[in-house]
Amino acid sequence: MKIGKYWERLTGCQPGGQPQVYGLVDLALARLFPPRCLLCLDAGQPPALDLCRECEADLARDLPSCTGCARPLPQPDTFLCGDCLRAPRHFDAAFAAYRYEHPLDWLVRRMKYGGDIATARVLGTLLGRRLAAGHALHEEALVPVPLHRAREADRGFNQAIEIAQAAGREVMLPVVWDACRRRRATVEQAGLDADARRHNLRGAFDLVRPLRQRRVAIVDDVMTTGSTVEELARVLKQGGAEWVEVWAVARA
Repeated sequence: MKIGKYWERLTGCQPGGQPQVYGLVDLALARLFPPRCLLCLDAGQPPALDLCRECEADLARDLPSCTGCARPLPQPDTFLCGDCLRAPRHFDAAFAAYRYEHPLDWLVRRMKYGGDIATARVLGTLLGRRLAAGHALHEEALVPVPLHRAREADRGFNQAIEIAQAAGREVMLPVVWDACRRRRATVEQAGLDADARRHNLRGAFDLVRPLRQRRVAIVDDVMTTGSTVEELARVLKQGGAEWVEVWAVARA
């Protein structure tokens, strides 16, 4: 009896079940390096989330928002924005956990321009928690937005992959990170208007191997105009995907 309880506490599964390896890793790391809030430096949330509950509660949630593109809406009883009503998109739905406001914008900049991979895992965990808390999940896998190899080498990691892996652990979905690639280096999207963003991303992605899953979610850090995920969704649909949703940590 005592052995069974200890096994469940240690591995995160019932006796006789498959142990959650990440649970063991988190437990070990939490004992060596207790989580510390990235925003206020108070104790984080066990086992290994570097954000306290108070700071998490201060993040502005993306509600109400358009179910088609996750754009913030002025009225809580509205489901689609005017753009989604006028013109269908290649992706079928979109969800953003938060709005791109302070202090979340600071966390994103720290991750992307400060080379902080740990922040990416925090943001992915937050995204996964919001999804698991009440979002209808129909997907079979997560597809992180690819970075061009030159930019990934310069940054040291692809933040979308790190976010997707952390979110996937929360919603128990696999991450397919090697089916798509960014075939050419594009200009940084920040600072471009909507038309320039669409032109910048045209033909930027392609499939490098068949995608077995038919219902997938594209994962990215911030969704602004939607040009990046729109182009990637187009490629995924051409490759046989039947349902493509977009999951982002924040919506600008």
